[in-house]
Amino acid sequence: MPHCWKCQSPYAKFTKKPDFHDLCDECQNYWHSCSNCKFFTGYPSARCTLPNTEAVHDLVGANFCDEFVLNDGEKKKAAELKDPNAARKKWDELFR
Repeated sequence: MPHCWKCQSPYAKFTKKPDFHDLCDECQNYWHSCSNCKFFTGYPSARCTLPNTEAVHDLVGANFCDEFVLNDGEKKKAAELKDPNAARKKWDELFR
């Protein structure tokens, strides 16, 4: 189930795509934002992985991107938890 990028509360209405101005019940941040999108790389690079996507300057505010897909954070977390040495491997690959 998708979670809010800021407070990690679950998206209760998972059966439908968030509307442009839907807010998180806990922290009042927008669901339809780059930070909650599947194609957002996260910080520190903070960019969209889709080519030819129009730049959005407010990554946490509501936006009207047609490419938005709510990020399912569970898959990412589960993959990271399976390999306890994943962070070390990434570090070693970066600084060979």
